[in-house]
Amino acid sequence: MADTEPLLFKVSLGSLRPLNGAAADALKAIADGSMVRIEIKRTQGNLRRMAWYWVMLKIAIDNLEDAFDGPVTSEMLHKWLKREAGLAKPIVSRRTGEIMDYDYDSIAFHNMPENERSSFIDFATRTLSRRLGVHPSELQTAAKEST
Repeated sequence: MADTEPLLFKVSLGSLRPLNGAAADALKAIADGSMVRIEIKRTQGNLRRMAWYWVMLKIAIDNLEDAFDGPVTSEMLHKWLKREAGLAKPIVSRRTGEIMDYDYDSIAFHNMPENERSSFIDFATRTLSRRLGVHPSELQTAAKEST
């Protein structure tokens, strides 16, 4: 399973209410009156931390727009951070020794033990803060205020 921003909802008065931007965007993409299939899963891990992590990626992308040739998504930035942290396993050609790609699912974000996910998010915060030229607490605060 690829790491993507989860669609988080809360049950309120018998209805599902979006808790994050990805969930709100998913709802907007559904035409009024459409029928959709939803798979209900209990959440695991520190949801607040995971939610502001994905918001932090969006903040970084918005502030680094001119640093990339072409569009960059939260998922792309997440994969880059996993690679930088050494969590993506390289797929190497046996014949040439060349790295062909990376297995980003070798350690799935949603399956990480909470202490490892926390360490990874701390790493991501420091790495993105350096790129943005801000203190990690500033980026963290901005992301938490947006969730």
